[in-house]
Amino acid sequence: MAYLRVAALAALLIFTFLPPAGARLNPDLAAPSLVLNLPSRTLEFFANGTLVKTYPIAIGKPSTPSPLGEFYIFEKEVDPWWFPPRTGEVVPSGPHNPLGYRWMGFAPQYGIHGTNAPWAIGLAVSNGCIRMHEADVEELYEVVPVGTPVRITYERVKVRVDGTGEVSLGIHPDIYGRHELTAGEVRAALAARGLGWLLTDGEIAALIAAEADRQVAVARVHKVRVNGRTLVERAVTLKGVMYVPLAPVAAALGAGVAWDGDTRQARGAKRTVAGTVLGDRAYVAAGDAHALFGGQQVFREEDNVLAIDVVALFVNGRPLKGEVEVVDGILAVTVASVAEATGQTAARGTDGALYVRGTKVPAALVGGTPYIQLTKVYDIFGAYVYWNQEARTIELTYPFIEQGGSD
Repeated sequence: MAYLRVAALAALLIFTFLPPAGARLNPDLAAPSLVLNLPSRTLEFFANGTLVKTYPIAIGKPSTPSPLGEFYIFEKEVDPWWFPPRTGEVVPSGPHNPLGYRWMGFAPQYGIHGTNAPWAIGLAVSNGCIRMHEADVEELYEVVPVGTPVRITYERVKVRVDGTGEVSLGIHPDIYGRHELTAGEVRAALAARGLGWLLTDGEIAALIAAEADRQVAVARVHKVRVNGRTLVERAVTLKGVMYVPLAPVAAALGAGVAWDGDTRQARGAKRTVAGTVLGDRAYVAAGDAHALFGGQQVFREEDNVLAIDVVALFVNGRPLKGEVEVVDGILAVTVASVAEATGQTAARGTDGALYVRGTKVPAALVGGTPYIQLTKVYDIFGAYVYWNQEARTIELTYPFIEQGGSD
């Protein structure tokens, strides 16, 4: 039954795993190693412990299964001849040779080789050897020296986190009828990546029942950087919503936030927002985190980082209540907070604009609140502005007295 299921999925696998056209491996990659997983019919090429490329393979049929265990490449051969078992025949290199044009032996009678039947890739059809597409095996042959470690596993669940932070889960068939997969094993595989909290029991059960036999994207994790410091905890995007770990972000900002586990709400100094629990940790949506903490949030796709910057505002060395935003790429503070700190009045004119001492304030509305860019504060309020990038503070000095010369 397992064999028939594999056959039915062959066409999908061939197209799913084919490497990009023209992609070649760097022959100078250090410390190469190979990991072959039989249920997924994949060969993974690693260099220095980092996954470089994944190839589709054909494996041994259930009556002549591929071996499991730790091996190494002990011989290599170009244009190998085939000696069919128990026949005494000899098949020289050429289009009728099922070994293709490359052979890498990893155990007596067993090797990784090409094939003259590319349709078989993705199936369990061989006498135990590992077959590859000819272009793939020729590429691999150039970067795999004698002595390269080979590990053959029987893992029905595969958890992967790629360079963009995408988390995918693969549930693969029990080709040899050796292992019935449990939800506990799936959760343990996620936990090994620090993601044991990611899926509910129901979601795991559904994935096992579907047995998609391919990597299915389930989430994306992101680094979180608060005021320039990268947190250990990560944000996560689930079903299109990015969630931020509440307590670590609050601690990094020195912000007092109370979590109500009964109502699933986070209460800050000014606002209360809804949250959720993932595993044993409270999270809030990134948009709600912005409402809760203020400041600026920027997600940098190129390095998969959510940067949260909350700037502290001081006037003459005293903390000033007021949020800092970015207006047209320039830090800005509320008009009301600067006016209060400097003892001045921002009055609404007949044209609806704000005026200070008869001068129109170049204000920009952020969420309905008037803000003024730091570069314009001195012109309107006469307060000197100093931005401390390292400390993430804005310091206003008022009144600002210019020191003249002695002549």
